[in-house]
This record gives sequence, structure tokens and C-alpha cells, in this order.
Amino acid sequence: MGEFRKLLSFVLPYKKFLIISIIVVLLSAILELSMPYIVKLTIDRYITPQVIKLNKIPEWKDKYPNAFYDNYVLIYELPNHLRIELEKLGYLSNERYFIISDSIENSIKFKNKFIISVENYKKLKNPINLRKDDIKGILFFGGLYLILLITDFILNYFQIIILTLLGQKSIYEIRTKLFEHLLKLPISFLQKQKVGRLVTRVANDVDAINEFYTSVLVSLIKDFVIIIGIISIMLLMNVKITLIILSIIPFLLIASALFRYFARKAYDNVRRILGELNAFLNESIVGISIIQAFNAQNYMKIKFFKINDDLFKAFLNLIYVFGIFMPLVSLGSSIAIAILIYNGGIDILKQGFTFGGLVAFINYIEMLFNPIRDLAEKYNTMQSAFIASKRIFLLLSEKGEDRGKGIILKEVKGHIEFRNVYFAYENENWVLKNFNLEVKPGQKVAIVGPTGSGKTTIMNLLLRFWDVQKGEILLDGVNIKDLDLKFLRSQFSLVLQDVFLFSGNIEDNVFLYRKNGKVENYFKYLNVENLMDLNKFVNERGTSFSSGQRQIISFIRALANNPKILLLDEATSNVDQETEYIIQKSLEKLLENRTAIIIAHRLSTIKSADKIVVLYYGEKIEEGKHEELINKKGFYYHLYTLQFENG
Repeated sequence: MGEFRKLLSFVLPYKKFLIISIIVVLLSAILELSMPYIVKLTIDRYITPQVIKLNKIPEWKDKYPNAFYDNYVLIYELPNHLRIELEKLGYLSNERYFIISDSIENSIKFKNKFIISVENYKKLKNPINLRKDDIKGILFFGGLYLILLITDFILNYFQIIILTLLGQKSIYEIRTKLFEHLLKLPISFLQKQKVGRLVTRVANDVDAINEFYTSVLVSLIKDFVIIIGIISIMLLMNVKITLIILSIIPFLLIASALFRYFARKAYDNVRRILGELNAFLNESIVGISIIQAFNAQNYMKIKFFKINDDLFKAFLNLIYVFGIFMPLVSLGSSIAIAILIYNGGIDILKQGFTFGGLVAFINYIEMLFNPIRDLAEKYNTMQSAFIASKRIFLLLSEKGEDRGKGIILKEVKGHIEFRNVYFAYENENWVLKNFNLEVKPGQKVAIVGPTGSGKTTIMNLLLRFWDVQKGEILLDGVNIKDLDLKFLRSQFSLVLQDVFLFSGNIEDNVFLYRKNGKVENYFKYLNVENLMDLNKFVNERGTSFSSGQRQIISFIRALANNPKILLLDEATSNVDQETEYIIQKSLEKLLENRTAIIIAHRLSTIKSADKIVVLYYGEKIEEGKHEELINKKGFYYHLYTLQFENG
């Protein structure tokens, strides 16, 4: 029920649509319940023989003046139990009569009309002409049935429209809420997730909830009303037969409970493996160049076949569960009809049941078992929606970054301090250990060291993608944890080694959809306007540009933000020497009055840095200017000499 309430919480803002759809469904249910009864009335009153001759007139006949006339009884005007009583007492003869409009040979006066026995009726050449009132009654109820059918069609049409609107409005809000929440989630969480699974949450899981809203939510109410209505009508028509038929229901309820148990386990397994498949496909497509370059297609195919085979087996298991339940319900329906035909046929012979009642009962049994038969399909949809909502709420429960809270400095000078900082991505595997660093306003500080020494981690901590476990980081004397997160990041611009570009145009990638001047001006400012076509379309991940061009776009994106602090993470490592020369010349001008932290593998690019910090597996082992470190002949000297010797 908790999962059901969660699903309902999404539609509560649109309860007007939900209420209207429920009203429409209730009206539709009432119409559908009335149709078999109209068929019963038509058969009993206008098609089958309506009058029976009495061997003896009961003493209580005056209580039913519309039923009795002389020694004849209009059978459909008597309740079932009285017809059975008359049959048991031997009051009813075997002679049955049709009501006709005119007096003919062998006809008998009956109130203001006439009756004729079934035997004599069969001898007539054109008997239909004598049953004008019956034809009118058949036409009336037939027309009424058609009107109800058309009305039910119109109601169902509006129900579909309303439910579709309800579903689309709800999933629009869910998708929006999910995407907004994803944007707020910290990098520390997102980096641990598989992209394919997150995409599944926003796409597949939301569609599963929409299917629940449009196909299950309101129809469950309709099914409940129809089941209660059918049982009530059947009890009014014939208590004994209804109770016998309902005796099958407990067995079906037990089967339904077992079905729900096994179906849920099977469906959980399907959804889990489907998530793995989506994640694997996403990784394979993103890394296709690596797969092809290393001829790893066969390995990837084997891995895909394994996951695909697991999914196939999971679906087979689900099909087996459904394959047992569906025939079981059909068997229950067939048994119920068999019971009805046997008991109803005997009751018809005993006058305790009418032929019209038998036909109506068959229709009601079909209507009664249809919701149970549909339970398998609806339960499939419900399980999908429940699991999807569970995953969505689990994602929404992840704590997002605190934005709009904290201190906003009136003026940022760009003074950065790391004080006794310890940081680990997992447990106490320290990436930075007792790290101290001061970067004064306007200083250009370079961070060097071998791979895995914690260089990029410093930038992650400055932008609060991760938070330190021990120590503190200060910006202009204020702990960055106390600063408003949006404000903090607005003071930085970041250039990464692996440039990510969004599909679209260069301008949107530079300004990130925030207009901030003309993009051409930035390219001219760097004297790189001739290095690429500024109107060229940017493919997904920027594949339509060379690595050097992507690096320049990323560099200009950082500068267009006009930051106080520049973070350059291997900013020129993917750029050829000519492009690097152009950028280096531009940097001298662009870094004026800005604090900069530069991570570089090419030590030749950081000779002019105000300070060079050498990291070795999380610890600062050297610090100073280029010449000072060279003269020390320490680890920096070793790195520089090694690069120089390798050209």
C-alpha cells in the first residue's frame, strides 16, 4: 500500500482530472451492469412464453394483482421463491402461453389482451403478426441497449482522453522533478552510478508509471464496482446459484496471491537485468572507439550475450508464471458456467429461474471473471509501476547539493588556502594527506606530480564536488563549506583535459545557454578565430572538431565566465605545439588580475608560474619557483630532466 500511495502522490496535484475520470468510470460501470439485465427483461417479457396455467390458485394471489388473472399467472411478475413454491405445491401446469394482441381461434382472454398456448402458436402461419406488443417491447429494449452501448462508448472515449491527460501531466512533472534533482545531485554520487541506469529512471521508469495511470489506476475502481454490482445483481436474481458460483472465488484468490508473489519476484529480476543491459549498451556505445581500436568486439559480444541470455531467461520465468495463472482463471470461468447451466437448467424446469435469467447470468459470469483474468496484465503493469516508483523515490531521496544557502561575499579577491587537508574517496585511503597550500590573489600556482598523486582532486575539492574529511579550505578567509555553493562555483572557471561539448552550436557551448556577449569577440581576443568555422554544428561530445579545437572552445568557455579564479587541469596536454603556443601567448594577457591553479604534465609550460607545488601520492614534497626547484635537484628536477631527455 505504501507504493500505491507513492504513485497516487504524483497525481494529487491533478485530482480534478482524477475525480472526473472516476465519475465517468462509475457511470460506465453502471451502464455495463445494466446491459445483461436488459437482455434478461427482453427475453422473459417478449421472447419466451410469459403465462402459465394454474392447476390451483394460491390464497395469496391478491398480493400480486399484476401476476394473476383467473387461473393463469404472468410468470415474470412473481419473485423466484414464489415460483419455486408454486412448482413444489403442484399449482403450475405444463401449459405455457404467449401473450398476443388480437383474439383468434383457440385464444383465451387474459386481462385486456389474449393468450395462446405454445402448441397452438406453433401451428399459426404468421404468428409474428399477433405479437405486435412484443415486437414493440423488443424494439424498445433493443433501442435502449443500443443507446446505452453508444453512451458507454462515449464515456470510455472521454475516460481515455482524461486519463491520458492525467498521465501526461503527471509524468511531465515527474520527469521535470527527476531531471532537476539529477542536476542538484553531487558529483560524489553521480560518479558511482551507471549512466544507463540513470537514463532508465528518467525514461523507462517514468513511462511505466504513465502506463499505470492510464491503464490501471481508474480501471481498478471500475473493476471493483463491477464485481460488487454483479454479485449484488446475481444474489437478487438467484441466491443459491450465486453462492455456488462464488464458492470458486476463494480458490482463485489463493491462486492470485501465489501469482502476485511469484510474479513480483520474476518482474523484479527482469527489471534488474534490464537495467544492467541498458548500462552495458550505454558504456559500449560511448566507448566504441576503444572497443574497435583494441579489437575487443568478441569479448563485448560474449558479455552482451551473457546479459541478454539472463534477460531472456528472466522473461521466460515471467511468462511461465503468467502461463499458469491465465488458464487457471479461464478454467474457473468455465466451471462457473458449467455449474450455472446445470443448476440454472434444473431451476428453469422447476420454474425457479427464467431463460432470460440464465442468459443474463452467463453474461455476468463472463463480466465477473474478466477483471480476474485481466489481473495478470494489470498486475504486470502495477508491478512495473511500483518498482519504477520505488526507484524514482530512491533517487529523489538522495540528498542534493545545498544551493541558495550560505555566505555570499561582496567582493572576491581570489585568496585560497588549504589547511591540514585530508581527503579520501573511499574509507581512509587518503588521496591527500595533511595538505597545506596558500595561493595569494593574482598568483599563478602550478601543481605537478605523477599520476594518482591527487592533482585533479585539489580542483574537485575547490569546486566542492567532494568535501574534505579533515582540515578546511578557505576562500578569502572563509571556509568554502560556509559559502553559498552557486556563488562559490561562479568564482571559478574550469578547463579539463577531456573536453565535453554539447550537441548544438559553438555559442551555446561557450555561454552554456547564457548570453554573455558575442562569441566571435572571444575568439578574436585569443587570435584563434581562423582555427575553426564558428558556425559549424557541434556533434554529440564534439566529435565534429579536433581535440585541439575542442580544447580551445573549452578554454574560451572558461574565459567567457570572467572568473576570479582559473582552474586549468592539463589544459594544453591535448593541444599541438602550434596551438599551445597561441594559447600560452593569450594566457599571459588573460591571467592578469586572476588567481590561477594549473595542473600540467608538460613542465615547460609552467616555468613562469609564481609557485610550483610538487605532489607525491597525496603529500606535498616540494614547493617553490621553477629555478629554485631545479637548483634543489629534487623530485621536480628529476621529472623535468626526464621530460627534457624524452624531447
